[in-house]
Amino acid sequence: MVIENEKRVRKNEEKRRKIEAQRLKIEQQKIKDLEEKKLREDSQRIKDEEMRIKMLERQRIREEKIKEKEETIKAKEIEAQKLRDEKEIERKEKERIKDLERQKRLDEEQKIREAARKLKYEEERLRETENRLKNLELERQQEIERELIKEKEAQRKKEIEFRLKEEQIKEAEKQKVLEEKEKRESLEEQRKEQENLKRIEEEKNKVLLEKAAEEKRIEEENQRIKEWEIKFDEEQKKKEEELIKKFYSRESNYKNETFSNDFKGNNEDNNTEEKDKN
Repeated sequence: MVIENEKRVRKNEEKRRKIEAQRLKIEQQKIKDLEEKKLREDSQRIKDEEMRIKMLERQRIREEKIKEKEETIKAKEIEAQKLRDEKEIERKEKERIKDLERQKRLDEEQKIREAARKLKYEEERLRETENRLKNLELERQQEIERELIKEKEAQRKKEIEFRLKEEQIKEAEKQKVLEEKEKRESLEEQRKEQENLKRIEEEKNKVLLEKAAEEKRIEEENQRIKEWEIKFDEEQKKKEEELIKKFYSRESNYKNETFSNDFKGNNEDNNTEEKDKN
């Protein structure tokens, strides 16, 4: 037991050194994040200028292509319908393969999860320290994500401004083809709505089946972990009883050799009382 404790002390010390190194790495990452933020701001200014130039270029190209678009749009609709049918067949096949792969992955994940839970049962105290450090890292990452969200929101507003300007120019052009476009969009919306209703029904059935399977796997997994923990506690209890039994056996032999037969009965009573206390 002493040797085992020494091994655990060395293991914990190595874990502490690893945590300290990870903390230093996080500090360095914070400095790097500040530098990246400055680079993003410079890059954003360049992107704004490029966006303005691209808007003017798109306006010129749009005027050239609008006549060609009217002639090719009917042919594209026929080709698009054909491609949609082919993609639908391909999507269903991919979904089937994906379900098989997902089932296989779930089984593997279940085995890994059981092994991880067993290790966690033995190393829970040390992991608490590591989890605290992970929480600090998570908070740092969340702060970075919030900053990125703010930057994206500012970028989105700028894009909206450019897009509104561009829409004002495009409005006169769209008026010519608006009626045909509305008709096509109406037919396309009906088709998409039917497809969406069909997919929603398929996804709903799939989710119900997956939920039932997941509940069954979790129940079986919890049962196996519970049996493992009971077995682990019983073996640990047996080891402790054997150690106690050996300890008192050696102590009793030593006292029998040292003291006389007159005090033998008293020593046995004292040993019995000490065992009861323990």
